[in-house]
Amino acid sequence: MTSPSPQTELFVEYLQETLKCVVEACHHEAPLPSSPCLVLIDSTQCSLAQMMRWSHIDKIAAFNVEHEDDAISLLLNIPFSGIFYRQDSLEQISKGIGKILENENWLTRNIMQTLIRHYRQQQQIAFQPVMGLTQRELEILSLIASQQSNADIAHRLMLSQHTVKSHLYNIFRKIRVHNRHQAIQWAHEHLNLYIPKRTTEPES
Repeated sequence: MTSPSPQTELFVEYLQETLKCVVEACHHEAPLPSSPCLVLIDSTQCSLAQMMRWSHIDKIAAFNVEHEDDAISLLLNIPFSGIFYRQDSLEQISKGIGKILENENWLTRNIMQTLIRHYRQQQQIAFQPVMGLTQRELEILSLIASQQSNADIAHRLMLSQHTVKSHLYNIFRKIRVHNRHQAIQWAHEHLNLYIPKRTTEPES
């Protein structure tokens, strides 16, 4: 899933030759072909909300990912089977896709360890009330910490953006912070959640 370009055509041709399978380039806003074996998403062309449209696919991978922090933020929201970075060679990408098609994951050891630590901590806080926060508020706080916007949170939790903002108001009041950045830092200090090193502009 990407935008059409001469580079995309060459990429598709290379994968078809090396993997000996049918590879089809689709615009990121177009519907998926029926029953794909693997969906490969260009992370520079698709928003998180767009990517989540395909999260039900059994095998899904992202390419053109810039940094490991970006990869982990994606994986905290979508069950990718593989991550390919912008600097990866065509040979590396082809090898990784082959492994994914063989029902293996293509993720670094460091990413796997980070995800394991995150989900273990999530299990712990699920049974430990913190500062009077409800389970829904803890869930939203963890999504804020993974750099999701209000729109992304609303889409993921099937809530209105107004409801998300109401939850954020209650969260800020309970943990005694004044903005999104402070809430992320609070989550890092008190919940031991994963916080990407590269942060985006806070959204009110």
